[in-house]
Amino acid sequence: MKRHWAGLAVLLALAGCTTTVSGAARPEPESPPANLALVNPAQTASVLGAVKTAVEAVFSYDSTALPAHEKATNEHLAPAAREEVAKLLTTVRNSPEPVKLVTRVIVSAAVEQTPDKAQVLTVVDQSSTRAAATSKGIASVLLSTTREGDRWRIGEIKVNPSRVQLPPEKPGAGDRAIAVTRDSARDGGLRIAETLLNVNPADPEGTYARYESVSTGPLLTQFQQGKAAQVNQIRSAGTKSSMDPKSIAAVMELVDDKASVLLYATTNVVDAQGKAQEKNLPIVLRLQRLPEGWKAANIELVQALP
Repeated sequence: MKRHWAGLAVLLALAGCTTTVSGAARPEPESPPANLALVNPAQTASVLGAVKTAVEAVFSYDSTALPAHEKATNEHLAPAAREEVAKLLTTVRNSPEPVKLVTRVIVSAAVEQTPDKAQVLTVVDQSSTRAAATSKGIASVLLSTTREGDRWRIGEIKVNPSRVQLPPEKPGAGDRAIAVTRDSARDGGLRIAETLLNVNPADPEGTYARYESVSTGPLLTQFQQGKAAQVNQIRSAGTKSSMDPKSIAAVMELVDDKASVLLYATTNVVDAQGKAQEKNLPIVLRLQRLPEGWKAANIELVQALP
């Protein structure tokens, strides 16, 4: 699997009423999409870049340089978000010994975007050093940000986020067609992930057949080549797994009939002894649109940066 990647709805114009002219209905005028994420890739990239700068500044911390951190939080965060960051960094701030926390964005995608607001799903790498010992980890965060003049300021931070309910886009040409395709890819990614993260040891053959049904290209080849061994492993392990409906997804990239979907998947796992636990997986699905719908060409676990 690959290691890493570089990387609301308020814009609803009033639709014109249908009127009759010489016996013919006047078509509804085109209106922009409600969600502008990826409709203009350059604008979305600009938002993601601003959020990346903010996140890396406010979630990094050096106990020997407190004024710099305070300056960063005042610059990039609204008051409510400053309080949230202070809570999240309580353990670090209360350390009796010098501590340095470095945060880097691994991958991100816009869940929703308008000219003045955006929600961004982000996976970050965090490295903490104290007493010459370093620990590493990753975290998934949903950030709500608002444009203030020429900058974006983060107003809300949700760690381990859940799905955001968005209204469906109206069909149409141009930008609205792009938005509809984007949402189709997002929903296809959630559907595919629900299948790929479902394990039923009582029906290993059926489980595997469902894997194959939502796969294409390299991923389908991998499944077909290792089928016998994987079916036996599912049966013998006895572990059952299913994806929680609250799992959240956002489209990172949309090019022709291909899409990359960032997914923060919450899975409910029950082992052979009946012990249940919740696991959270940040993954990227590489999708291909075929006549029968979206299928996965690859699935990649987001991992910590080197």
